[in-house]
Amino acid sequence: MKPTGFWKIKEVLKFNDQFERVWTDVPQLLDDPETDDSDKRLLSSFFDFRDDGIIAAVMPLPEGISQEEIDQAVAEGDLELYGDGLMCYEKYPWKFEDGKISINTGAQGEILGEAISPWMEIPEDNGILTLFSYHLIKS
Repeated sequence: MKPTGFWKIKEVLKFNDQFERVWTDVPQLLDDPETDDSDKRLLSSFFDFRDDGIIAAVMPLPEGISQEEIDQAVAEGDLELYGDGLMCYEKYPWKFEDGKISINTGAQGEILGEAISPWMEIPEDNGILTLFSYHLIKS
């Protein structure tokens, strides 16, 4: 399955009260008054797997930011707009080889004297991608 297109966050990996890692539905977290606004913005983000081999992580612009502040941040290179009311906050190269999707995390270094690859597979299971601590579904 080639992943080109938009993917939204369906679930996020969180710790429960017993410090166990559990997948939690994003709509549940968005409706929870205990979830702070910055977390809600992040959980409302989506990932655009573009044809040019880039994954753009996109979220709504913060509320209360003026057009002047937006224009200044764009001019200074601190902000990349991504459509109406949206901003791109991260980009990663991706590739599709041998039926597998991989992302270039930018990781560098060695393990026991062997260089590590910056490429990490993005597992797919029944139309759900696991990217970092997110389960993504095509939107």
